[in-house]
Amino acid sequence: MKILFAHAAPIHKEPHEWSNDTVNAWIQRLRLAGFDVDPFHLLFNDNTLSPIVYFNELNLLWKRKDHQLLSMYQKLYSELKNYDVLVCREGGNIHPDFAKVLPCITVYGCFDDPESSKILSRPTAPSFDISMVGNIAEIETYKSWGVKNVHWWPISVRENDYDSSLTKDQLFNIKRDIDVSIMCECESPYRKKRLKKFAETFPNGTYYGRGWPNGYLDEDKRIPLLLRTKIGINMHNSTGPINLRTFYLPANGVMQICDNKTNLGKIYKLGKEAIGYDSIDEAIDLTRYYLENDEERLSIAQAGWYRATNDYNE
Repeated sequence: MKILFAHAAPIHKEPHEWSNDTVNAWIQRLRLAGFDVDPFHLLFNDNTLSPIVYFNELNLLWKRKDHQLLSMYQKLYSELKNYDVLVCREGGNIHPDFAKVLPCITVYGCFDDPESSKILSRPTAPSFDISMVGNIAEIETYKSWGVKNVHWWPISVRENDYDSSLTKDQLFNIKRDIDVSIMCECESPYRKKRLKKFAETFPNGTYYGRGWPNGYLDEDKRIPLLLRTKIGINMHNSTGPINLRTFYLPANGVMQICDNKTNLGKIYKLGKEAIGYDSIDEAIDLTRYYLENDEERLSIAQAGWYRATNDYNE
Protein backbone atom coordinates (compact mmCIF):
# COMPACT_ATOMS: atom_id res chain seq x y z
CA MET A 1 0.00 0.00 0.00
CA LYS A 2 1.48 3.32 -1.10
CA ILE A 3 0.70 6.29 1.12
CA LEU A 4 1.07 9.99 0.37
CA PHE A 5 1.38 11.90 3.63
CA ALA A 6 0.13 15.45 3.00
CA HIS A 7 0.92 18.06 5.62
CA ALA A 8 1.19 21.81 6.09
CA ALA A 9 3.97 21.87 8.66
CA PRO A 10 5.76 25.25 8.70
CA ILE A 11 9.24 25.51 7.25
CA HIS A 12 10.82 27.95 9.70
CA LYS A 13 10.60 26.42 13.18
CA GLU A 14 12.95 24.97 15.73
CA PRO A 15 14.06 21.40 14.90
CA HIS A 16 12.19 19.88 17.88
CA GLU A 17 8.90 21.52 16.89
CA TRP A 18 6.44 20.25 14.28
CA SER A 19 8.06 21.49 11.08
CA ASN A 20 8.80 20.40 7.54
CA ASP A 21 12.17 19.03 8.69
CA THR A 22 10.46 17.12 11.52
CA VAL A 23 8.02 15.51 9.08
CA ASN A 24 10.72 14.55 6.60
CA ALA A 25 12.82 12.95 9.34
CA TRP A 26 9.76 11.03 10.58
CA ILE A 27 8.95 9.85 7.06
CA GLN A 28 12.48 8.52 6.72
CA ARG A 29 12.09 6.53 9.94
CA LEU A 30 8.74 5.16 8.74
CA ARG A 31 10.36 4.03 5.51
CA LEU A 32 13.09 2.25 7.44
CA ALA A 33 10.33 0.53 9.43
CA GLY A 34 8.83 -0.81 6.19
CA PHE A 35 6.09 1.71 5.36
CA ASP A 36 5.76 2.80 1.73
CA VAL A 37 5.11 6.49 2.42
CA ASP A 38 6.15 9.80 0.87
CA PRO A 39 5.55 13.40 2.01
CA PHE A 40 3.62 16.09 0.18
CA HIS A 41 3.80 19.69 1.38
CA LEU A 42 0.39 21.40 1.27
CA LEU A 43 1.80 24.94 1.28
CA PHE A 44 0.48 27.05 -1.58
CA ASN A 45 1.21 30.63 -0.52
CA ASP A 46 3.96 32.64 1.14
CA ASN A 47 2.45 32.46 4.63
CA THR A 48 4.91 29.81 5.85
CA LEU A 49 4.84 30.88 9.50
CA SER A 50 1.12 30.10 9.81
CA PRO A 51 0.48 27.75 6.88
CA ILE A 52 -2.91 26.27 7.85
CA VAL A 53 -5.73 28.01 5.99
CA TYR A 54 -8.99 27.59 7.90
CA PHE A 55 -12.20 26.76 6.12
CA ASN A 56 -13.77 30.20 5.64
CA GLU A 57 -10.68 31.54 3.91
CA LEU A 58 -10.08 28.28 2.06
CA ASN A 59 -13.65 28.31 0.77
CA LEU A 60 -13.24 31.83 -0.57
CA LEU A 61 -10.01 30.87 -2.33
CA TRP A 62 -11.71 27.81 -3.82
CA LYS A 63 -14.69 29.81 -5.11
CA ARG A 64 -12.38 32.48 -6.55
CA LYS A 65 -10.34 29.76 -8.29
CA ASP A 66 -7.18 31.05 -6.64
CA HIS A 67 -4.25 30.28 -8.93
CA GLN A 68 -1.81 29.20 -6.18
CA LEU A 69 -4.36 26.93 -4.53
CA LEU A 70 -5.49 25.27 -7.77
CA SER A 71 -1.89 24.82 -8.92
CA MET A 72 -1.12 22.96 -5.70
CA TYR A 73 -4.29 20.86 -6.15
CA GLN A 74 -3.31 20.01 -9.71
CA LYS A 75 0.09 18.82 -8.53
CA LEU A 76 -1.46 16.80 -5.69
CA TYR A 77 -4.04 15.15 -7.97
CA SER A 78 -1.32 14.18 -10.42
CA GLU A 79 0.82 12.71 -7.63
CA LEU A 80 -2.06 10.65 -6.26
CA LYS A 81 -2.33 8.59 -9.42
CA ASN A 82 0.65 6.67 -8.05
CA TYR A 83 -0.73 6.17 -4.52
CA ASP A 84 -3.42 4.13 -2.80
CA VAL A 85 -4.03 6.42 0.18
CA LEU A 86 -3.84 10.13 0.92
CA VAL A 87 -3.39 11.12 4.56
CA CYS A 88 -4.09 14.79 5.30
CA ARG A 89 -2.37 15.17 8.65
CA GLU A 90 -3.39 18.60 9.99
CA GLY A 91 -6.86 18.72 8.51
CA GLY A 92 -6.31 21.94 6.60
CA ASN A 93 -5.74 23.25 3.07
CA ILE A 94 -7.77 20.57 1.25
CA HIS A 95 -11.22 21.83 0.30
CA PRO A 96 -14.02 19.28 0.87
CA ASP A 97 -15.20 19.54 -2.74
CA PHE A 98 -11.70 18.68 -3.93
CA ALA A 99 -11.40 15.81 -1.42
CA LYS A 100 -14.53 14.19 -2.90
CA VAL A 101 -12.95 13.75 -6.36
CA LEU A 102 -9.54 12.44 -5.34
CA PRO A 103 -8.62 9.11 -7.01
CA CYS A 104 -7.70 7.14 -3.88
CA ILE A 105 -8.74 6.44 -0.28
CA THR A 106 -8.67 9.72 1.64
CA VAL A 107 -7.86 10.00 5.33
CA TYR A 108 -8.55 13.15 7.32
CA GLY A 109 -6.35 13.79 10.36
CA CYS A 110 -6.85 16.50 12.96
CA PHE A 111 -5.12 17.22 16.28
CA ASP A 112 -6.79 20.51 17.13
CA ASP A 113 -10.26 19.50 18.28
CA PRO A 114 -12.37 20.85 19.89
CA GLU A 115 -10.72 24.29 19.85
CA SER A 116 -10.67 24.54 16.04
CA SER A 117 -13.50 22.18 15.13
CA LYS A 118 -15.85 24.87 13.80
CA ILE A 119 -13.24 26.39 11.49
CA LEU A 120 -11.22 23.32 10.59
CA SER A 121 -12.56 19.80 11.00
CA ARG A 122 -16.36 20.05 10.99
CA PRO A 123 -16.68 21.58 7.48
CA THR A 124 -14.16 19.18 5.94
CA ALA A 125 -13.98 15.79 7.69
CA PRO A 126 -17.29 14.43 6.29
CA SER A 127 -15.87 14.67 2.74
CA PHE A 128 -13.07 12.19 3.45
CA ASP A 129 -13.39 8.40 3.49
CA ILE A 130 -11.82 8.00 6.95
CA SER A 131 -11.27 10.40 9.84
CA MET A 132 -8.40 9.92 12.30
CA VAL A 133 -8.86 12.08 15.39
CA GLY A 134 -6.01 13.00 17.72
CA ASN A 135 -8.35 13.81 20.62
CA ILE A 136 -9.94 10.57 21.79
CA ALA A 137 -12.66 12.61 23.53
CA GLU A 138 -13.97 13.95 20.22
CA ILE A 139 -14.73 10.75 18.34
CA GLU A 140 -18.43 10.93 19.21
CA THR A 141 -18.45 14.56 18.10
CA TYR A 142 -17.31 13.50 14.62
CA LYS A 143 -20.05 10.88 14.53
CA SER A 144 -22.59 13.59 15.34
CA TRP A 145 -21.44 15.36 12.16
CA GLY A 146 -22.28 12.26 10.14
CA VAL A 147 -18.72 10.91 9.97
CA LYS A 148 -19.19 7.14 10.19
CA ASN A 149 -15.63 5.88 9.72
CA VAL A 150 -13.79 7.65 12.54
CA HIS A 151 -10.95 6.35 14.69
CA TRP A 152 -8.46 7.55 17.27
CA TRP A 153 -4.95 8.49 16.09
CA PRO A 154 -2.54 8.66 19.06
CA ILE A 155 -0.16 11.58 18.76
CA SER A 156 2.56 9.09 19.86
CA VAL A 157 5.98 9.23 21.45
CA ARG A 158 8.38 10.79 18.97
CA GLU A 159 12.00 9.74 18.62
CA ASN A 160 13.27 12.95 20.24
CA ASP A 161 10.83 12.75 23.18
CA TYR A 162 12.74 10.12 25.17
CA ASP A 163 15.96 8.12 25.30
CA SER A 164 15.00 4.87 23.59
CA SER A 165 18.43 3.37 24.32
CA LEU A 166 17.66 3.06 28.03
CA THR A 167 16.53 -0.36 29.20
CA LYS A 168 13.86 -0.74 31.86
CA ASP A 169 16.50 -1.46 34.53
CA GLN A 170 18.60 1.55 33.49
CA LEU A 171 15.61 3.86 33.36
CA PHE A 172 14.25 2.96 36.77
CA ASN A 173 17.59 2.75 38.56
CA ILE A 174 18.17 6.44 37.86
CA LYS A 175 18.00 8.61 40.98
CA ARG A 176 14.93 10.80 40.66
CA ASP A 177 15.46 13.83 42.89
CA ILE A 178 12.59 15.99 41.56
CA ASP A 179 9.29 15.11 43.22
CA VAL A 180 7.02 16.74 40.66
CA SER A 181 7.43 18.71 37.44
CA ILE A 182 5.16 20.46 34.97
CA MET A 183 6.07 21.69 31.49
CA CYS A 184 3.22 23.63 29.91
CA GLU A 185 2.01 27.18 29.45
CA CYS A 186 0.54 28.94 32.48
CA GLU A 187 -1.31 31.85 30.85
CA SER A 188 -4.69 30.64 29.58
CA PRO A 189 -7.29 31.51 32.24
CA TYR A 190 -8.79 28.04 32.66
CA ARG A 191 -5.44 26.34 33.19
CA LYS A 192 -3.60 29.15 35.00
CA LYS A 193 -5.80 29.12 38.10
CA ARG A 194 -5.43 25.37 38.57
CA LEU A 195 -1.69 25.35 37.90
CA LYS A 196 -1.05 28.18 40.35
CA LYS A 197 -2.93 26.34 43.09
CA PHE A 198 -0.92 23.19 42.45
CA ALA A 199 2.41 25.05 42.42
CA GLU A 200 1.57 26.84 45.67
CA THR A 201 0.93 23.44 47.27
CA PHE A 202 4.21 22.01 45.97
CA PRO A 203 6.60 25.02 45.95
CA ASN A 204 9.63 22.78 45.54
CA GLY A 205 8.29 21.40 42.26
CA THR A 206 9.89 22.25 38.93
CA TYR A 207 7.74 24.32 36.55
CA TYR A 208 8.56 25.52 33.03
CA GLY A 209 6.68 27.10 30.15
CA ARG A 210 5.14 30.37 29.01
CA GLY A 211 3.83 32.26 32.04
CA TRP A 212 6.01 30.53 34.65
CA PRO A 213 8.83 32.50 36.39
CA ASN A 214 11.37 30.01 34.98
CA GLY A 215 10.12 30.56 31.43
CA TYR A 216 10.91 27.99 28.77
CA LEU A 217 13.22 25.05 29.34
CA ASP A 218 15.88 24.57 26.68
CA GLU A 219 15.02 21.57 24.53
CA ASP A 220 18.27 19.75 25.28
CA LYS A 221 17.41 19.90 29.01
CA ARG A 222 13.91 18.46 28.72
CA ILE A 223 14.72 14.74 28.75
CA PRO A 224 17.35 15.10 31.51
CA LEU A 225 14.73 16.87 33.63
CA LEU A 226 12.17 14.15 32.98
CA LEU A 227 14.68 11.45 33.92
CA ARG A 228 15.01 13.15 37.32
CA THR A 229 11.23 13.49 37.85
CA LYS A 230 9.07 11.16 39.92
CA ILE A 231 5.60 12.53 39.09
CA GLY A 232 4.53 14.54 36.05
CA ILE A 233 1.29 16.52 36.07
CA ASN A 234 -0.64 16.78 32.81
CA MET A 235 -3.36 19.34 32.24
CA HIS A 236 -5.47 20.44 29.26
CA ASN A 237 -7.52 23.52 28.43
CA SER A 238 -10.51 21.47 27.29
CA THR A 239 -11.20 17.84 26.37
CA GLY A 240 -8.51 15.24 25.96
CA PRO A 241 -6.05 13.75 26.63
CA ILE A 242 -4.33 14.75 23.40
CA ASN A 243 -1.03 16.50 24.11
CA LEU A 244 2.49 15.11 23.80
CA ARG A 245 2.86 14.98 27.58
CA THR A 246 0.31 12.18 27.64
CA PHE A 247 2.92 9.99 25.99
CA TYR A 248 6.37 11.42 26.74
CA LEU A 249 5.88 11.53 30.51
CA PRO A 250 5.55 7.73 30.90
CA ALA A 251 8.09 7.11 28.12
CA ASN A 252 10.67 8.78 30.38
CA GLY A 253 9.71 6.72 33.43
CA VAL A 254 7.62 9.49 34.99
CA MET A 255 4.40 8.50 36.75
CA GLN A 256 1.68 10.55 35.04
CA ILE A 257 -1.21 12.23 36.85
CA CYS A 258 -3.52 13.54 34.13
CA ASP A 259 -6.88 15.29 33.86
CA ASN A 260 -9.75 14.18 31.59
CA LYS A 261 -9.86 11.07 33.73
CA THR A 262 -12.61 9.20 31.89
CA ASN A 263 -10.92 9.43 28.51
CA LEU A 264 -7.49 8.83 30.01
CA GLY A 265 -8.90 5.42 30.93
CA LYS A 266 -9.33 4.70 27.21
CA ILE A 267 -5.59 5.20 26.69
CA TYR A 268 -4.06 3.73 29.86
CA LYS A 269 -5.27 1.39 32.59
CA LEU A 270 -6.23 3.77 35.37
CA GLY A 271 -4.42 3.09 38.62
CA LYS A 272 -2.02 0.72 36.88
CA GLU A 273 -0.40 2.67 34.01
CA ALA A 274 -1.46 6.25 34.77
CA ILE A 275 -3.48 8.17 37.36
CA GLY A 276 -6.46 10.33 36.42
CA TYR A 277 -8.12 13.24 38.20
CA ASP A 278 -11.24 15.34 37.77
CA SER A 279 -10.29 18.37 39.89
CA ILE A 280 -7.10 20.12 40.91
CA ASP A 281 -7.78 19.27 44.55
CA GLU A 282 -7.88 15.61 43.58
CA ALA A 283 -4.59 16.01 41.68
CA ILE A 284 -3.01 17.55 44.77
CA ASP A 285 -4.22 14.73 47.01
CA LEU A 286 -3.01 12.08 44.55
CA THR A 287 0.41 13.71 44.26
CA ARG A 288 0.79 13.70 48.04
CA TYR A 289 -0.26 10.05 48.21
CA TYR A 290 2.15 8.76 45.57
CA LEU A 291 5.07 10.78 46.92
CA GLU A 292 4.49 8.96 50.21
CA ASN A 293 3.98 5.55 48.56
CA ASP A 294 7.03 5.14 46.39
CA GLU A 295 6.63 1.45 45.54
CA GLU A 296 3.16 2.05 44.13
CA ARG A 297 4.42 5.06 42.17
CA LEU A 298 7.29 3.03 40.74
CA SER A 299 5.00 0.17 39.71
CA ILE A 300 2.67 2.54 37.84
CA ALA A 301 5.59 4.37 36.23
CA GLN A 302 7.03 1.09 34.94
CA ALA A 303 3.71 -0.10 33.53
CA GLY A 304 3.09 3.31 31.93
CA TRP A 305 6.55 3.24 30.35
CA TYR A 306 5.91 -0.18 28.85
CA ARG A 307 2.52 0.87 27.45
CA ALA A 308 3.73 4.18 25.99
CA THR A 309 6.87 2.83 24.35
CA ASN A 310 5.24 -0.33 23.00
CA ASP A 311 1.73 0.75 22.01
CA TYR A 312 2.18 4.47 21.31
CA ASN A 313 5.51 4.73 19.54
CA GLU A 314 5.99 6.21 16.07
